[in-house]
Amino acid sequence: MIQLLPRYFFHHDDRGSIEGIINQGEWHEINLIVSDAGVMRGNHYHTKIRELFIILEGIIEVTVKKVECDHLTDEEYTILVRSGDAFIIEPYYLHIFVPKTHSRWLNVLS
Repeated sequence: MIQLLPRYFFHHDDRGSIEGIINQGEWHEINLIVSDAGVMRGNHYHTKIRELFIILEGIIEVTVKKVECDHLTDEEYTILVRSGDAFIIEPYYLHIFVPKTHSRWLNVLS
C-alpha cells in the first residue's frame, strides 16, 4: 500500500519558506537515488522494512503489488508521483518505480 503524506506545516516570510515534510516514524538509512526516464527500479518487497520516499525532482510511476505467503495477490495500485510528494510503502508490498522524466528521490528505510 502507498500512504501519501501531507505536509504537516508550512511557513513563508521575507527570508523564504520552510515546509514540514514528515514528523513520524523511526528511520535508520537514507539513500539518494537518481534515474533517467524509462528505467525500472525496485521490483522487490521487504518483510519488515517500511520505506519512506521523498521525490526531489521528476515524475515517477509507482506500482505496488500485495504479497502474501511469498505470492503476489490481485491487489495492485499504480500512482504518478512528482517533485514534492512524500509517501510510505509498507512491508509485503512489491514496489516498482519507472521514472517518466529524469528523477531524483530520497529513500529512507526503517
